[in-house]
Amino acid sequence: MEVAITTDRKPSKEMIEEATKLSEKLEAPLVKRRHLTINAIRKAFNRNVLVVNRDLTLTLHTLRGQKLFFHPGLFKIRLLNYLQTGKEAMVEAMDLKEGETVLDCNLGLAQDALMAAFVSKRKVVGVEKDPVIYEIVKRGLRKYMPSGKLKVADFAFKLVESHLSDNYLFLRGLPDRSFDIVYFSPMFVKPKWHCDVMSPFREVAPKDFISPETLKEAERVARKRVVIKINKGVKEQFSFLSDYKKMESSTNVEYIFKEV
Repeated sequence: MEVAITTDRKPSKEMIEEATKLSEKLEAPLVKRRHLTINAIRKAFNRNVLVVNRDLTLTLHTLRGQKLFFHPGLFKIRLLNYLQTGKEAMVEAMDLKEGETVLDCNLGLAQDALMAAFVSKRKVVGVEKDPVIYEIVKRGLRKYMPSGKLKVADFAFKLVESHLSDNYLFLRGLPDRSFDIVYFSPMFVKPKWHCDVMSPFREVAPKDFISPETLKEAERVARKRVVIKINKGVKEQFSFLSDYKKMESSTNVEYIFKEV
């Protein structure tokens, strides 16, 4: 993802230093904000605009005018439902138990990883391919302060460990049977529903699906299960998913898994 980097209008020394580091790391132009609007910067560079906030978190202003920043989003809804019912679709697909380890191969905004960390109470390793999303989420996990009903999950934010990498290359570097569960949630097809919370992420997230080679590595690395979150109908499009079992779902999202 190509971005231009800037700050608030009256940046602190720390904000300027952080923006400079990001500019070098992402090989992106650094723009002094001054009187410029976000829209003016977006038009001048024809890029998304990454803003360093006062608390050194990041907000991405997309080309379509949406804002992407770290927030618990759907994780909060899922968590509260899980606390009330003891059930959660992803957790059931993983057959996740306390103490088990999870590798999330499509970290995204870390909402699945947070859910896994809350249930397992173990470190969850997340792999993110896009460097901009990685930077947003890495800082968000470190800086976010849960409050209210979400405070019960405070520990989960500290258990998610983010890595910037292609998931195939990351998996290849791991020993056999090094995680209990390997999990994928590829941004593959257009969603069949509208979700304001996820819309900015869908605009900029990588859209590639899992390759057979990547899945083979996942099956080598997993001790227990490989789990994939997809839209209904996707499994039938790929012959290499034929030995994956479906978990019954009443929504457009379904989970498929393989015992290894």
